[in-house]
Amino acid sequence: MRIANLSYLKAVGVRLLAGIPVFLLVTFSATALSSLMPGSAAQLILGENATQAQIDALNSRYGYDLPVWERYLGWLGRLLQGDLGQTMFSQQSVAKLLVDRAAVTFEIALLAMFVSLLIGVPLAMYTASRPGGIVDTVLRAVSSVMLSIPTFVIVVLLGFVFAIVLRWLPATGWVSFSDDPVGNLYYVALPVMCLSVHQAAYFYRVSRSEFVAVLQEDYVLVARAKGLPTRYILMRHVLRPAFPQVLTVMGLSMTYLLGGSFIVESYFAVPGIGWTVLNAVSSHDLPVMQAILSLTVVIFVVIFILVDLGYALIDPRVDVS
Repeated sequence: MRIANLSYLKAVGVRLLAGIPVFLLVTFSATALSSLMPGSAAQLILGENATQAQIDALNSRYGYDLPVWERYLGWLGRLLQGDLGQTMFSQQSVAKLLVDRAAVTFEIALLAMFVSLLIGVPLAMYTASRPGGIVDTVLRAVSSVMLSIPTFVIVVLLGFVFAIVLRWLPATGWVSFSDDPVGNLYYVALPVMCLSVHQAAYFYRVSRSEFVAVLQEDYVLVARAKGLPTRYILMRHVLRPAFPQVLTVMGLSMTYLLGGSFIVESYFAVPGIGWTVLNAVSSHDLPVMQAILSLTVVIFVVIFILVDLGYALIDPRVDVS
């Protein structure tokens, strides 16, 4: 047991070290690209009537007059001390802003993941045990259509139907769960629906293929020959061998959901990470952009580490080293 724990710790350490170059490259790119963007944050803050001397003074205050590498090293040094700086416009703590916005995005993403799994995996198990039937044929066709529709089209269509035509759900706005749990579910429903369309179909297609393959294994055929109920076979003999593939899809799905938040949050005016980074880009708020990119890289590295370790927990034969 101790050796296994050490191997897990070693695997986590190796993957974290491998993520450091990615982190440095992405965050440095954010600093470099900010210099190529048209306009300047100082001009936006001070307004059109600002003099060049005022603009230069504000750029000097935030270090925008320094070379890119020097600005980046300064930011990296402050990051290592736990200082993410302040937003350029409201002078709000970037760390606090990041925590608040990340909570919104993670709530939407995790709920969308849960809904997608709840829909996709049970349907996949049902149709895999009855391949070629009417339900199987219809669901495969529907899932293909759902996967072929771009996310922004889904957002527009569902927003038009549920917010404008039926008026069942709000088109914009947000209420936090701590302030009003019921109101939070009311506002989160439409963004979650939009993100779940693709992922439910994705989970269904991948899970169905894996379940069909496992159902052809000899031990499953023996279980069927013994007359065991189909539900028992699916839950005891099929679900666990097929779960590593589902786990991989969950990891990839989480990255998609976080990326899809840019579209959903901007369309429904949800104050999450996606909505915040779009505002930061338009206003040249470099501290916010760098903080969000840093968080994104860390999240992706953690997701892939959890997926790798999840393999080993499900199947001890998997080598995590």
